[in-house]
Amino acid sequence: MPVPHASRREFLLQAAGGVGVIVTAQAAVEAAGDGVAQAAPATNAAPEPDGPVPVVTPVPGEPFVHAGPLVGHVGDTTARLWAKASNACGLGFRIGEDPSLVDGRIIAGPTLAEAESFTGQVEVRELRPATRYHYCPLLDGRPALARPYPSFVTALAAGTRGRLRVAFGACVGRRAVHAAAAFGEMAARKNFDLLMMLGDNHYGDTTDPAKLRDYYHMMRTVDGFTRLIREVPTYAVWDDHDYGPNNSDGTQPGKENSLRVFGQWWANPSAGEPGNPGCYYRFQRGDVDFFMLDVRYYRSPNDAPDGPTKTMLGARQLAWLLDGLAGSKAPFKVVAGGSEWQTLTQPDCWSSFARERQQIFDQITSRGIEGVVLLSGDRHFTAGYQVQGRHLEFTSGPIGSGNTTLKPNPERFTGADEGKLWTVLELDTTDRPPRLAYEIWQAGGGLLERRELTYTQVCGRETIPPSPFPLLPVRMEAKQGR
Repeated sequence: MPVPHASRREFLLQAAGGVGVIVTAQAAVEAAGDGVAQAAPATNAAPEPDGPVPVVTPVPGEPFVHAGPLVGHVGDTTARLWAKASNACGLGFRIGEDPSLVDGRIIAGPTLAEAESFTGQVEVRELRPATRYHYCPLLDGRPALARPYPSFVTALAAGTRGRLRVAFGACVGRRAVHAAAAFGEMAARKNFDLLMMLGDNHYGDTTDPAKLRDYYHMMRTVDGFTRLIREVPTYAVWDDHDYGPNNSDGTQPGKENSLRVFGQWWANPSAGEPGNPGCYYRFQRGDVDFFMLDVRYYRSPNDAPDGPTKTMLGARQLAWLLDGLAGSKAPFKVVAGGSEWQTLTQPDCWSSFARERQQIFDQITSRGIEGVVLLSGDRHFTAGYQVQGRHLEFTSGPIGSGNTTLKPNPERFTGADEGKLWTVLELDTTDRPPRLAYEIWQAGGGLLERRELTYTQVCGRETIPPSPFPLLPVRMEAKQGR
């Protein structure tokens, strides 16, 4: 029943389901025993507009695929396959080249337990390079999917020249629905070979294992993402919100829990080094090398004084990166992590770690390391930079989070800050010099920009001219006043 003399705003809130405001106002009137209105009690927290995060619990009965399957790291002769079941069971996969799996072989996997939220993965070996394989998860030995079975393509033989399209982005939003538009379009287009998730892959803001699993499961069941990860090799690193609270660092209590759960939900090729845990790793695709960074586990507080002991990567990971770049013969060396490298950014980025950033840049320059491409997320916009006029960086997103506004920046040569965004890099090493093109995509708007860069521009020997700003979908460019 509407409150007498309710304002138009109160009436509309009630009609839209915002009854909390109306009930509180009416309760204040009814509680006034002597005719004097009393103050309404304060609430402890704002309501969640998209509802609570579903709690993941075992589902009784015959087990079924509760999330996934996911194709993780795919090399030229190996692949990692992941799935989550509804309750305890044995996991396996049947895999073969025939779409019917009549030629399929069975790869036995682990027994899925509640302590790991019934997640598990297997490594498939003895595959052939550049070959399409079909597969089906098996739960207690029984097929868990119906035909047509999902498939993936193995990488070219290591060191082989080729053309590779890599999609990447970050910041999926606080609820699954926020990323649905972007993932739905990415799945419908499926015009790339790899997908890299560069952090804030959920917004759990916690190190509590049970809550982390709830957030992972919520995001893993977004329809478009589910379709993508069944067939496109998917890689991930974390940033602050899927590691711990906002802007969390290496001092965060419970970070070991976050790392353990992270490993249960992604199928990366490796994690850290012996004696130096973390989510960083390296992989090769054809003749392109990828270095995926952990920018949280060893990170000093952002506001600590910059100096010899302040670090984002930690000593071991920093040495691993510098040695890896120096030893790589790949024409493109992709270095990906959550934090932005550009100079005029905010404190939760490499700008607060200027000494270590300069150490990396100096090593690249002094050793003559060419073809380094820096990728990042976190900032809720998409942009391209020549950091210090030399070092190429692309930051991408948000896939589902709200947008922030791009500000004038002499290092930036392109950018977009409206809508749900992701980027595709096209790395073509078939010729010499190799070629790089980037594409900025917007959910519902399509391709905002495709642009080819010369290898001299990639290596910082030539300035990249700025693109028009703002980037708009083609169908919007003819509108007056834009």
